[in-house]
Amino acid sequence: MKKLLPSGVQFRLNLRINTNFVDGRATPHYDGPMSLSNPDLYTPGGYVVLDFETTGFSFDHGDRVLEVGVVKLDPDGRIVGTFETLINPMRHVGATEIHGISASDVVAAPVFGDIAEHFAAILDGSVFVAHNASFDARFAHGELTASGNFRGKSIPYLCTMTLAKQYKVGRTAKLSDVTLALGIHNSQAHSALADAIATAQVLEYFLRETSASKDPLWRKAVAAASACADYCHSELTEDPLHVTRADAARAREALRSGAWVNKAVGARDIPAESLAAQYFRLLDDVFLDRDLSAAEERQLLEFAAQYQLSSVALADFHQRYLRSLVTAAWADGVVTREERETIEVVGRYLGIPPEVREVGLPTTTAPGSPTVVTAPAPEGEVRSGLLDSCIVLAPGDRVTVTGPVLRTHSEWEALFGAHNIAVAGLAKKTKVLIAGDINSMSGKAKKARDYGIPVISEAAADELIRFTEGGL
Repeated sequence: MKKLLPSGVQFRLNLRINTNFVDGRATPHYDGPMSLSNPDLYTPGGYVVLDFETTGFSFDHGDRVLEVGVVKLDPDGRIVGTFETLINPMRHVGATEIHGISASDVVAAPVFGDIAEHFAAILDGSVFVAHNASFDARFAHGELTASGNFRGKSIPYLCTMTLAKQYKVGRTAKLSDVTLALGIHNSQAHSALADAIATAQVLEYFLRETSASKDPLWRKAVAAASACADYCHSELTEDPLHVTRADAARAREALRSGAWVNKAVGARDIPAESLAAQYFRLLDDVFLDRDLSAAEERQLLEFAAQYQLSSVALADFHQRYLRSLVTAAWADGVVTREERETIEVVGRYLGIPPEVREVGLPTTTAPGSPTVVTAPAPEGEVRSGLLDSCIVLAPGDRVTVTGPVLRTHSEWEALFGAHNIAVAGLAKKTKVLIAGDINSMSGKAKKARDYGIPVISEAAADELIRFTEGGL
């Protein structure tokens, strides 16, 4: 077992975390002095109770950890620390309807390798505990081996499910039945930290209310943990990156509200006019499906960084872009409901206040009142082509669907098949990828982005896709 922390070190939390984007995902970097905020998490001895949410059931068949929840207990069963984070599995997230985690939630989360050093240090010298621990131990072993932080054939563990069966606690040995029998309330089942806390309370029951700790099974687990020298990690001086479900929810709201614009920190408040047409084309592409994914947010911020644009410069471009949408909507003398909805949605994503979004749109003060119109954008402004954009498909074309939620694969196949269009795996000749979640990290979605194939949400497909012989 490695000595983790030198004696006499002072610990304080002094985090300054920024985010870079590398290879299509968010990557943290740290500025300023760092130190561990909770060294007790890394102190050898006691118990590490953990739970994983995963993309599926088998690490060997490509499934990966999606969320980590850890509760550290001292040898007497007192909780001394917790840790939780979502994990970007760099693949499809699996059964969102069960674990409640979407691709949008994990797009800015660390990959397991980002936390592997800390995870190995937390486990080193402590007893690995979980409910149905063989499952979690296999995933922990797979992830830590892949990252180079474990060199043994298996991770020794203590299983509270086995103890529940042995001591006949609960109608069945499922965690929900065991906690019910013990009067333990778990309001967030299938959340990794909540399940780890519930399991820690179950362990505490066995430790204090039964003789289980004298059982050979328990003693063997403690001895194996103490003897295990297979964890590999260096001395740690800073906390790991962590992104919780609450963090992900705040990030989604920042995206929807346009607060992301404030991440543009270039020095130029007045953008060069020559950039307007280029940026407007990018916005047209981004808002093809009237949605903004984290990957598309990244594209816009990378454009701003490339040309040293500040949030003020982006705000100027965004207001001009919205004016161009209003102008385009009025080109035929009528602003339709769909056009108005597009303008409002795009304006919200671009951080434009509601009162500004309404400028130039028709309003009525009472039934029968005349329409009041604010003057559209002046002549010479760069124009947007968004309102006229669509995806035209012809017989013999190919489309791909990934992770559908609004229609089944069979329904999509029937819909496109009626127009002699194939729904098949992703290839360079695929015309469009329709995704249940536009932040999807499935193999299909990653290839589509690499090939420059449009990725649109299911919700937008009916409006955007047109057939040469008729509409959807």
